[in-house]
Amino acid sequence: MDKPTLVLQGKDVLEAINKGVEAIVKPVAGTYGPDAGTTLMYRSYNRGPRCVDDGYYTAEVIEPKNPFVRLASGFFKEGIKRTNEKVGDGTSTTALVGGALWNKVYRMLLGKIQGYQTKTSTGNGGVMEIKRDILKKAGEVKELIRKAAKPVKTQADLERISAISLGEENETSKKIAQMTWEVGNNGFIDVVEGYKGEVETEVIKGARFPAKMCGKAFVNKPEKYEMVVEECPVFITNHKMDSEMMMKIVVSKCESAKAIFIAPDFSPQVLVNMVMARQNGAFLWPVKVPSLRTEELDDLATFFGAKFINKDAGMKLQSVVWTDYGAIDKLIVKDSESKEDAVAIGGKGEKNGDVAAKIEILQAQMAETKEDKFKKLLQRRIASMASSGGVIRVGASTDAESLPLKLKVEDCVYACKAALKSGYVKGGGLCLKEIAEGLDDEHILREALLASHKQIQENTGGIVIGKDVIDPADAVYYAVEHATSVVSSLITVKTMVAEPNEMQNGEGDMAIASALKENTKYLMKKDGVWKENEDEVARDNLGGMTEDEFIRTNND
Repeated sequence: MDKPTLVLQGKDVLEAINKGVEAIVKPVAGTYGPDAGTTLMYRSYNRGPRCVDDGYYTAEVIEPKNPFVRLASGFFKEGIKRTNEKVGDGTSTTALVGGALWNKVYRMLLGKIQGYQTKTSTGNGGVMEIKRDILKKAGEVKELIRKAAKPVKTQADLERISAISLGEENETSKKIAQMTWEVGNNGFIDVVEGYKGEVETEVIKGARFPAKMCGKAFVNKPEKYEMVVEECPVFITNHKMDSEMMMKIVVSKCESAKAIFIAPDFSPQVLVNMVMARQNGAFLWPVKVPSLRTEELDDLATFFGAKFINKDAGMKLQSVVWTDYGAIDKLIVKDSESKEDAVAIGGKGEKNGDVAAKIEILQAQMAETKEDKFKKLLQRRIASMASSGGVIRVGASTDAESLPLKLKVEDCVYACKAALKSGYVKGGGLCLKEIAEGLDDEHILREALLASHKQIQENTGGIVIGKDVIDPADAVYYAVEHATSVVSSLITVKTMVAEPNEMQNGEGDMAIASALKENTKYLMKKDGVWKENEDEVARDNLGGMTEDEFIRTNND
């Protein structure tokens, strides 16, 4: 059965879109700038409320009740989401630029709603000409942003970026900047929950990959519950090591008394045999990698300088020879409950240049990839082999404090990485303000480009933005790109089709309870009236009996 729908057309469409944009921009604006406020929001699944000063998370939870307004706000939020995915910063700027641009075009369209005919900066025409005008001018502004960008030359530059993103200059902002500087463009930084009530940072030199320990019998660093193996051959495959016979064949080809075996899984009996082999002086170390895809296993093999025995390519364990083994200086596999990656240091492939060649190939693929999620996968693969990464463990005295801090640290890491990649521009909305001041008053983007600086002034009561305030160029660039893209599409909408509000969980039960309550009141009232009528009839028939006699008679 087709779902019921609601249709809106004409002038009402414009009003619904305006309310949808306004529903997002106003709350986000309140979180923008150094002295801005925060948003206290609910979280689903009974996880308790959280308090954030982030535009993206503020926008995400807003769902207007009116289905048409909700449809418009959801579309507008798409621009904010894209900026967050691309840069991890600049989301509030996206909302403010988009909101101001919409307001300008909205006023233009209100003048002659019939056919949406109006005058644009390029001549007379309708919304399609306005759209073309917006996108053309946006392209010119983005070029100016790129020209204004300056490269990050020192760690001090990153510390300025980090302090602005985090909201203050402190030990944490400096640690994030230092870590980003150390790991470089090819490195990857994970932000995880900490348990010590503070922010901890750790720079890890070496390839990193998700792995699981196969049991307590292989723990040789009990104080940290780690398996640490040094100067050891490495064998890697996507065959499951569940055959004792196959395992013996592979081991027999190893010309060393110890070896590391990396595979998706190991059977219990194979693990028992590996432990028992110690009695004969053979130390076999299993590493389980069930979550790694084929290409990631191939990357690991490159790092180790091993031949990847790929079952999908028809390669058999029986054909393994000693030269298929790679080598590693040190491998650390952590307790799976810590949710931290295994670390490999000094791979044979890293030393002979194979890793550098593989990274160049992946970087070329990333340059040709348009989908952001695939770019991030390639970036992580590069980082896994780049011998440089970091972990930031975010902890605080309460969950209410640690969660928003974790979000700010994540944004800070993204901002530093973006600046390292594409440079920085003047912050606090100054970059866009200076570009706007070089445009004529009729320029369709002029008002929008002034919005972020104007909002900071409103939120702070007026503030002088110094030279030390800088933003990642990419954050400003993509804020303009995504804001103009969303608004230029919204202005072409003449018909809206929405689903009616569906009954939320529990609303049906509440409706039933309310009906039962009303029905009970009705029954009680009916019973009361019925009893009164019965008593009245009885009194009429009382005859010579007294009232006390009547009561005793009824009770009997």
